[in-house]
Amino acid sequence: MKKTNAWFSIIEILIGIFIFTLWLVGVYALILSTIQMNEYSKNSIIASNLARESIESVRNVRDSNYKNLFKWNKMPWENVANLFQTGVYYKIENDLYNTLHQNTLFTKIQDFGEGKSELNGKMKNYQLCLDEQKLYTYRCLSSHTPSSFYRYIVFDDVVYEENGEKKYLENALKLTSKVIWYNRGYHEVQLDTIITDFLRQ
Repeated sequence: MKKTNAWFSIIEILIGIFIFTLWLVGVYALILSTIQMNEYSKNSIIASNLARESIESVRNVRDSNYKNLFKWNKMPWENVANLFQTGVYYKIENDLYNTLHQNTLFTKIQDFGEGKSELNGKMKNYQLCLDEQKLYTYRCLSSHTPSSFYRYIVFDDVVYEENGEKKYLENALKLTSKVIWYNRGYHEVQLDTIITDFLRQ
């Protein structure tokens, strides 16, 4: 009888260890999942704000053009002929370093590419870095830290149909601001809006 009781005790201990291990694995998986969800939420919020910042920068350029009596869609350069171009990919940011004595910098992305296969290729052309003040910038100097975020904007015509015929809305452009990041998978946030010459609408 004593041997039988000893075997029962060993089996009970093993079952208890097995149940405790299952519980421990479940708790670990729950904690890991929570950490990953928190990280995704943080990156998603940052990406949304970066995309929104680009849209606000374009609106500020348009409003500055009104103030300076320029055409509403003029680029913030000295040449009056430089207008927002459709189908062209741009980097846009505030001139934090006052390099050109302008408030907003537009830079064409010469060699544009997008997608997971381009993360270490053409997407480097519009990768954001963190400077010494922890501000996002395209100026990726040796003292700056490359981030996992890539941002661009693009303008397109506003197209609509009338009586089955395709038409273009005058004095208006569709603005797409997109932020991509890769962290445990490929993610992106895209915001679309219409930028108009509201003085002529």
